[in-house]
Amino acid sequence: MQKKNKKYAEIMHQADKAVGRKEVVSLLKKAAMIMAKSEENLAA
Repeated sequence: MQKKNKKYAEIMHQADKAVGRKEVVSLLKKAAMIMAKSEENLAA
């Protein structure tokens, strides 16, 4: 769980610093996937 939170924080930081729209959208999708997986593990 802690590893996923760290990875999520890293991706969100990269998205904050990203320049292009496509880059930002790609990073936000990755972050959403990580959060979905962590929520899935909590529900199980």
